[in-house]
Amino acid sequence: MAEEHKLAHDAPTPGAIGEIEELKIEIVELLKDAAVKFPVKNKNELKNLFPPGTKMACRVGGKETHFDELAETLGTDDFPLEDAPAVASKILSRCSLT
Repeated sequence: MAEEHKLAHDAPTPGAIGEIEELKIEIVELLKDAAVKFPVKNKNELKNLFPPGTKMACRVGGKETHFDELAETLGTDDFPLEDAPAVASKILSRCSLT
């Protein structure tokens, strides 16, 4: 019997990918509405954009993680973030797709 590849169950579903795209749009709109000045130079600046208790959360594949928690996972090499789409992409790159 052939062994099943361990990534067979880790592929993102079309629904999960669509959810990520919707969240990207929401983040970009929030940042534009807040008139955020770019670039975002470090983790502390990013965390100030998404304070603890931010109602919007990364809810993908049944796992919920708030943006301030995701910001904590970024390192110095992830900065600067030059615009709203870059912020959205970087934050959501830390979300689970499965």
